[in-house]
This record gives sequence, structure tokens and C-alpha cells, in this order.
Amino acid sequence: MKLDSRHSLSLKLLRVVLLAALAVGVVLSCAQIVFDAYKAKQAVSSDAQRILAMVRDPSTQAVYSLDREMAMQVLEGLFQHEAVRQASIGHPGEPMLAEKSRPLLDLPTRWLTDPILGQERTFSIRLIGRPPYSEYYGDLKITLDTAPYGENFVTTSEIIFISGILRALAMGLVLFLVYHWMLTKPLSKIIEHLVSINPDRPSQHQLPLLKGHERNELGLWVTTANQLLASIESNSHLRREAEDNLLRISQYDFLTGLPNRQLLQQQLDQILDGAGRQQRRVAVLCLGLDDFKGINEQYTYQLGDQLLIALADRLRGHSARLGSLARLGGDQFALVQADIEQPYEAAELAQSILDGLEAPFEID
Repeated sequence: MKLDSRHSLSLKLLRVVLLAALAVGVVLSCAQIVFDAYKAKQAVSSDAQRILAMVRDPSTQAVYSLDREMAMQVLEGLFQHEAVRQASIGHPGEPMLAEKSRPLLDLPTRWLTDPILGQERTFSIRLIGRPPYSEYYGDLKITLDTAPYGENFVTTSEIIFISGILRALAMGLVLFLVYHWMLTKPLSKIIEHLVSINPDRPSQHQLPLLKGHERNELGLWVTTANQLLASIESNSHLRREAEDNLLRISQYDFLTGLPNRQLLQQQLDQILDGAGRQQRRVAVLCLGLDDFKGINEQYTYQLGDQLLIALADRLRGHSARLGSLARLGGDQFALVQADIEQPYEAAELAQSILDGLEAPFEID
């Protein structure tokens, strides 16, 4: 019996494992991407604070001395960073000492990252003099374009997503191979041995214990199956014995062991069919004991039964010349002689039987 590969447990398991691994990979990758989005937002804030801290002192000096050229140099330095879109130095409520801006970067990932990181973010720092006066001179403001951070975020997310799925699929494939090696392959071997079992003699070919699985569930299953097969054969043997005994009881006389009237009828039909085809004669002889009832009454039924058994044994001595010998019931017996050519042959057999019965019966 060959299993259709489309219905194979291994193939079904492979589909389930790969789908499960793919789902787990997608979920974990998405979780990592969400975490990276949070880190990208933090990176924008960290870069902004670092940039502000780096140019705070020269910006304070420029606003303190109202040096517009110096302030512009500070802004030019800020614009060396690709994410800086706008910067200004000045006092609130007054015209800016220095101010510069440029358009947003045109990157293909903006449509995806702007909803996550925002299009731009503005940060500022107060410009304060040195202690002990700590006078407030103005503010330094910068606006960062989030597109460069978004581009890095998208690139990292693509790597995380693809690598996560490939890693999950690889793990699923490894799990499938392990499952196939530890369960599917041993089950296939067990099925091969099951196919070779003879239904009439199920315990003749026992299932072998697979190496490495002697003490696990597969070993227990094989042991239990072998015990079950042995029980099935034992029960089948007992059933056949019971059927044979029942058949013998229904076709043979319990006392003498000779065929009964039912079996005699079957044998006689076969003998007559054979004789008809061969154009031969058949003789049916009936034999009975005179006053057998008196013997039972005078010497008990046990002795009468012994007499019938002895009579049956003596009649079996003529079995070579008989086609069938049966007990009809009580003290009545039937003898069938087949393949005779002349009627006198039946008379000779009858006389031979009567002569054989002349000798006394010795009954214990």
C-alpha cells in the first residue's frame, strides 16, 4: 500500500511548520521594526541635542557680541549636517541675528517615514552667559529633516524583515527535518512492516523495535501492537477450534465418531453424482441391531453405548470397500458402496459384514 504524497503527513507538517514559522517571523520582525521606529525617533532627538550642545558656545558668543558674520559661520557649520533644514540665532521678539533654511530632502521613502517620524522636528537651546551672571542672550533653534533618519530606518527594517523571515523559515525547516527523522521516518518503517504481516498468522511476523526508540512512545506502541497481534492470533486460533468442533458436532456422531445423517446425505449426493458421470452403480446398506432396547434395559445404557462404539469400530474394518459409513441414529447404521458393476457385489459386502459381526463383542 503506497501513500499518496499529497496526503503525506510529512508534507502536511512541512506546510504547517513553514506557515507557523512565517507567521512567527513576521510578528517578531514587525515587533523589531516598531522598536527600531522608536529608536529612530530617539536618534533624531539625540542628534539634535548633540548638535545644539556642540555649537552652543560659539552661538552664545555671536549673539552676545551681535556678530552677524560669526553667527552665519555657525549656521554654515550646522548645515554641513544633511538633516539640518533650518537654523536661527537671535533673541525672541527681535529680528534674528542670523537665519538660514533649505527645502526638505526629496527621498523616495518619505511617504512611508513621514507618518512615523514626522516630516520635520524643531529643537532649541537657551544661550546663557557664563556664571556668575548667567545672563540670557537669546535662543539657538534648529529644525531637522527626518528623511535621512527615515531612509536608514527603512533600510534597517527591510534587512530585519527579510532576515527575520528567512531565519524563521530556516528554523521551521530544521524542525521539520528533526520531526521527520524522529517520527515520520520511523512511522514509515513501522507501516512497511505492518503491510508484510500475514492476516492469518499475525504474530508470526512481529514488528521490530526501531533503534533509538526502544524506550519512548514509538517503542511502547510497537510492543503494544505486537501483544495485540499475538492476542488476535490466539483468539483466532481458539475461534477456529471452536468452529471446527461445532462443525464436527453438527456433522459427526458424538458417540461413535461416524458421520451423522446430515453428512451422509452430503456424501451420498457426491457419490451419486460421480456414479452418474461414470455410469456405475451405488448400493446403500442399512444395518440395525435386534432388540437393542432390551440390551439397554437389561445391561444399562452405558454398556449399550460401548456396544455401539465397538460395532462402529468393527464396521470401519470394511471402510476400504465403502464409499461412506454413517450412524443414522440409535442402533441404525448406513453403509454406502460405490463403483459396483453387478448387484451381487453389494450382496457379497453385506454377507462379509454379517460374517464379521458373528464374532462376540468383548465389552469391559
